[in-house]
Amino acid sequence: MKMNYKVIEKHLDVKLRGNETFDELLKIEREIKAHDQWAKERRERIEEQEANIRRVDNQVKQIKKW
Repeated sequence: MKMNYKVIEKHLDVKLRGNETFDELLKIEREIKAHDQWAKERRERIEEQEANIRRVDNQVKQIKKW
């Protein structure tokens, strides 16, 4: 089976050697998806932490100082 590596490079958004096997290409695709999922989860955790910080800051501002 002949593969068009330029199309695959564009799809995966990575530079390929041009002699990868089908199994190697599947492994690369899985790694990219895993990294994207990890990045998404990290971004969500950071957003949640920032929301908590803003919430606490607003609560502190509302406390009357004696």
